[in-house]
Amino acid sequence: MRLPADIERVDQLAEIGGVKKAFTVSIYAIAMAYVESAVVVYLRQMIFGSVSEVFPMKYLQPNFALIEVGREAATVIMLLAVGLLAGRNKLQKWMFFIYAFALWDIFYYVFLKLMIGWPSSLLSFDILFLIPVAWIGPVLTPVLISILLGAGSLALINLADRSDEVRIGGRNSWVFAAGCFVVLYSFTGKIFHILFSVGPKGLGNYAPTSFDWIPFLAGYLLMCAAVVKIISDSYRRIKREKVIQ
Repeated sequence: MRLPADIERVDQLAEIGGVKKAFTVSIYAIAMAYVESAVVVYLRQMIFGSVSEVFPMKYLQPNFALIEVGREAATVIMLLAVGLLAGRNKLQKWMFFIYAFALWDIFYYVFLKLMIGWPSSLLSFDILFLIPVAWIGPVLTPVLISILLGAGSLALINLADRSDEVRIGGRNSWVFAAGCFVVLYSFTGKIFHILFSVGPKGLGNYAPTSFDWIPFLAGYLLMCAAVVKIISDSYRRIKREKVIQ
């Protein structure tokens, strides 16, 4: 049986290891964000003729659209790879991936602001993602999601370094997934409507004028509740484990 002093020493060493890995992953994610921002500046200039223009959307030929979708998928794969390398167990690997993704997303907008002065505000609309269809929403929305995911994943990384008793939990997973689905609807609902009613070319001159804030906020609150519950449940398990030891 470990003595309390031994347990505390192991916890301190584990926390240091997690912090060092998080620092390294942070450098990688921020560097990736710079590359992404630079590429998007070039793409905007080529497609829209201006680095600050995003809408109205332009119709891309299928081969160019496929290349862009592949580029986005490759970016996610690179962020996933660094998470798989950094984590010491399955949960921590996924949490490092989510942490890297969140930091990458935030600094993507930071670098765009520094490079070209865009977005003009956090309520400026952007094309957030293209898989499986275009996600469109104010810049504030992915930033809020990334802050939640970044903070939550970093907390779970530290907890997972201290114990193998950190669990997501089935009910928490379903609540989080439900929140993600509702948020996704707020980004893609109007796009799916155009695709089913007009077809892909209907997006050629599309420019958003409003955003579905109610479903977004409802889904975001579900995600927040799930993340807080996952962290609190994991913390209680670790406390009980220490008492038993």
